[in-house]
Amino acid sequence: MIEKLMTLLVGILLALAGWSLTRTFELSTKQAVLLNQVDQLEFSIQILEGKMDKMVDSDEEIMEQHEQLFKKLQEGNTPSTGYSYN
Repeated sequence: MIEKLMTLLVGILLALAGWSLTRTFELSTKQAVLLNQVDQLEFSIQILEGKMDKMVDSDEEIMEQHEQLFKKLQEGNTPSTGYSYN
């Protein structure tokens, strides 16, 4: 009788160990997939930040060009021409 109980306990322990090992492997795999996705997202964010920096630089350049244009228009706005850009 004791031998049957011991065999049953060993069987239960082996089943639990197998389940635990399977679950651990599954969680490890999911973690690796998620870490890979995080890396991809970080890379995408870096690319977007670079594009945004270029856009901001471009916007600043356009604003400077507009300011220069308005200054030139104001400098060229003499009463003799009769035109007013204000």
